[in-house]
Amino acid sequence: MTKSTTLHVTLLLFVTINLCRAQNMVPNPSFENYSNTFCGIQVPTDFNQIMIDWENPTLASPQVFFTNIVNTCYNYQPFSLYSGPIGIKGNQSPRTGNAMVGLWSFTIPNLDQRQYVQAELTSPMITGNTYVIEFYVSLADSMELSIDKIGAYLSVNKPAHTSDGPLNYTPQVLSSTFVNDVSNWVLISDTIVAQDAYSHITIGNFYDDNSTNTMANSTSSGAVGTYGAFYFVDDVRIEEINTTRINDIQNDKLLIYPTNVTEILNLNIPFDSWVEIHNCRGQLIYSQYMGNGLKEINMSNFSKGIYIVSVQNGVKALIRRIVK
Repeated sequence: MTKSTTLHVTLLLFVTINLCRAQNMVPNPSFENYSNTFCGIQVPTDFNQIMIDWENPTLASPQVFFTNIVNTCYNYQPFSLYSGPIGIKGNQSPRTGNAMVGLWSFTIPNLDQRQYVQAELTSPMITGNTYVIEFYVSLADSMELSIDKIGAYLSVNKPAHTSDGPLNYTPQVLSSTFVNDVSNWVLISDTIVAQDAYSHITIGNFYDDNSTNTMANSTSSGAVGTYGAFYFVDDVRIEEINTTRINDIQNDKLLIYPTNVTEILNLNIPFDSWVEIHNCRGQLIYSQYMGNGLKEINMSNFSKGIYIVSVQNGVKALIRRIVK
């Protein structure tokens, strides 16, 4: 092994350890910490009494759903045996654990009714630093509609409203199309540069009815109370992206996208190189020699987690952090 190669291997291990140390700044990100379970339809004050680290910022009534309560409860998931009179919103298992939240993001046109959840971050963001923000949603399958504007708003102060109407803020993270998948969890994610010392995250639809596009849901049950669009929410994450560069690690134009991968990782490689992917334990998961240009790596069989992609040619080592 040459001195240059040894240097880059050592450097890769060092950077892998540091890039993998990022911590989720969202407390209780999967809604698994709660004071108590709850059976039934919740009113506005219930959410704050049930959920730890999260709160309801308006007079609406976000719902908490559980898999570990009696299956005849309205908010049991999946496949509640609740018999009415209000129709259940849909059937979905939490993406993680036994609990998830649900938000009415559009009700009857022109009523402008919204539900939100909000949390204080474990520490404020640092102005000018880069962060990845993500959360997962799934359209409740019994509902009438889907919408195109589910988002996350980062703020210094806690947004609040003395009604059940929309919070009039512009979310930094927003779904780019209709979120209409009733079977799977859909990732809504973006990377931002903090413009202030943001210390709170609020999730929901921040647009009024006239500014929200809707689409009919083909699996709608038509039952009482299933009008509008209702979304299950789980697994919220905010992490700082370490953009500190060491020597020549990222001086060349290496493009790797998306940073949050569901299946295909795209690469635009500036020179013929070995492409390797390591997990956060330093284990080599993938290794392939590739020519320069546009390439794809299928990561559909990779486990969820943080990975480090390195592109090396014996002279230079270019490194990126991605999340599956």
